[in-house]
Amino acid sequence: MDFRINSLLASIIVFVNVLLSGCITYQIAKYVEGDELIVPREELEVGKTTLEEALSVLGAPDRVAKVGLENLLVYERALLYRNRIKVGIPLSELIRGSFDIAAYGTLVRYDSLALFFNTEGILSHKTFEKGSSHPYLKTLFADKQ
Repeated sequence: MDFRINSLLASIIVFVNVLLSGCITYQIAKYVEGDELIVPREELEVGKTTLEEALSVLGAPDRVAKVGLENLLVYERALLYRNRIKVGIPLSELIRGSFDIAAYGTLVRYDSLALFFNTEGILSHKTFEKGSSHPYLKTLFADKQ
């Protein structure tokens, strides 16, 4: 019985020594792509606002598409949050190698403003989505099941 306890204690000491000589890192990253979307309600009236007025208020869109007979302007901002943990354990001074384990999680959210203009250049309808898990064009042209 003494031999088992001593070997277990020795194994624990060796294991802890290996872990303590390693390195643990934790990283938090936040990326923002695009400008903040402020939707001016007064300047963008359905049935009244022209394409030129919308462009002068909001500037150049991120994407332009043709949907049927209508022109689509998409303004979008992407927010990415990433958490990562990494554990590195050196194996030996002689072989100069290490054992690395890493895991990460990523969350991306999109703020999207879509403006549809008819053939006369008048705003026919608009949508605004805050915190969506997919970009607007991906959801618009996705296959329906």
